[in-house]
Amino acid sequence: MWRYAMKIKKYIKVGDIVSTKYGDVGVTGIELCESEYEKYGIGVEQIFTKFKDQCVFTLDNGHWQYGTQVEVING
Repeated sequence: MWRYAMKIKKYIKVGDIVSTKYGDVGVTGIELCESEYEKYGIGVEQIFTKFKDQCVFTLDNGHWQYGTQVEVING
């Protein structure tokens, strides 16, 4: 029997779609912060998914979310 492995996304970049409490929305900005729950950091174009909890994401719906509030959509 064949098993199909789901492609695991290794990074999140500006333009990707993520799942939040606001629904599935696009990322317009990523800031890498020194630690979790900081609001400001260094602007980056992409980040490894394992570091998402240290980021703040600006979304295309006018909101922002901490990395702990964002779920990666694999695909």
